[in-house]
Amino acid sequence: MVGRKRRGPVSQYGFFFFAAGFLSLPLIAYHTRTNWRNLYKILSLLPLAYSVLFFPFVSESPRWLLVRGRSEEALDVLKNFARLNGKTLPENLCLANLSAPGEGGENEALTKNCTEESLWRTKWAAKRMITVMIAGFGVGFVYYGVQLNIENLNFNLYFSVGLNALMEVPAVVIGTILLGLTGRRLLFSLSAFLAGISCLLCILFAHGKRAKKADKSSTGNWAQLAIEGIGFMAASVAFDVLYVYCVELFPTNVRNFAVSQSRQALMLGASIAPLLVAAGRLSPSLSFLVFGILSIFSGVISWWLPETRNAPLYDTLKQQEEDEKNKVGSQITQA
Repeated sequence: MVGRKRRGPVSQYGFFFFAAGFLSLPLIAYHTRTNWRNLYKILSLLPLAYSVLFFPFVSESPRWLLVRGRSEEALDVLKNFARLNGKTLPENLCLANLSAPGEGGENEALTKNCTEESLWRTKWAAKRMITVMIAGFGVGFVYYGVQLNIENLNFNLYFSVGLNALMEVPAVVIGTILLGLTGRRLLFSLSAFLAGISCLLCILFAHGKRAKKADKSSTGNWAQLAIEGIGFMAASVAFDVLYVYCVELFPTNVRNFAVSQSRQALMLGASIAPLLVAAGRLSPSLSFLVFGILSIFSGVISWWLPETRNAPLYDTLKQQEEDEKNKVGSQITQA
């Protein structure tokens, strides 16, 4: 729905609302700290209301509809977009999928081809998916783990969470700007590296932590909190960029599945992170060390993925494989 040049920045706009929701969490939690049931009620009702109110305004992707052979529905969606923009489409406009066979029954043939194609049965796509999931696991582990590990910094919990939530705002702004200027792979890897280095630097301030925590009147190390905030911001940038990167790495007929697999890897990392946070109560250096190493590893492994900035979005696995092979062949010939 968005052109190549604006695809990256536009994909980040939704994360502003994510940041706003994150910022509201410590405020809601503080006022409901005496009754966790009220907290759950508020956190459940707000997303429910959001879903009900905005569901009528959500349209299916016309590109996905076209790939599935539902060209009339795709055209209706485009007409609706044109109407909202105060424009009209030509009456004789018809949609044709260039990746479809040239003979009769194009829609049926393409729909059958899309249904039969499998990401896991296609070697290059499976390798790419595994790489994305490994990188996603590391980023999810660090992104959610650093948030939870904030309790080990010996600061007021509500203040610390609020500070982390505030760091989401510059993370989205930076990601939005840089996605329009740099490649996805470079931005993701550098963000992961910065998050990892920040976690490793936090180790320098973790010594003597247990003694300080025993003293209830003492406060945490402000330098450590600042470095942790920078690391969380970098992890947030990597977390956000991974979504648009995954979308561009796979064709339309398997894109939803690929993004869901990437999301599962992120959440797997998030589910394991609390175990390391619990270990950090005994050894603060251990948690920061693991967070740092895993984040840097995620940045390194992302270099096995191709760059997708300004790359076309393909419709099928076969189409993408052939086009990428042709590009590699032409580059070799030119060299």
